[in-house]
Amino acid sequence: MPDLPDELIRTNAILGEYAAIHDAIFKFSWRKTLPIPGLFKATDFGAHFKDLDRLASKLAGISSAVKAESGVSENYQYMTALLEAIQALREICRRFYEKSHGDLSKYPMAEYNANLKSYEGLMNRCQELGVALNQHIRDKQVQPES
Repeated sequence: MPDLPDELIRTNAILGEYAAIHDAIFKFSWRKTLPIPGLFKATDFGAHFKDLDRLASKLAGISSAVKAESGVSENYQYMTALLEAIQALREICRRFYEKSHGDLSKYPMAEYNANLKSYEGLMNRCQELGVALNQHIRDKQVQPES
């Protein structure tokens, strides 16, 4: 394992938590297939919102420090894209949490579909930048033989 900057190690930990939340929200669920009240555990969008909010705050601090330290770099671009994806998922969770505590028409399906499409675009951009950042790190590791 190469010596990575502390910011990338902390960002990777945030990515792991974010991926776990994403998977918990979008995984296959019998509850979605068989909506029988009380039989299956509901998705806790309130908890996911709070966790995503915490992750967004941590990542915003890390990315600000990276930008101040080295300007706009591959690391900063990736962190910014990850932050945008986390914030988009956080907004979806917030809307579902509000919907679960009140008016069912509060988050119309058309709006959810638009938010989901935007989120998927942000997620794809984050993945592209992550692949490029990983390649950049690998390229820096390769030392020409003397």
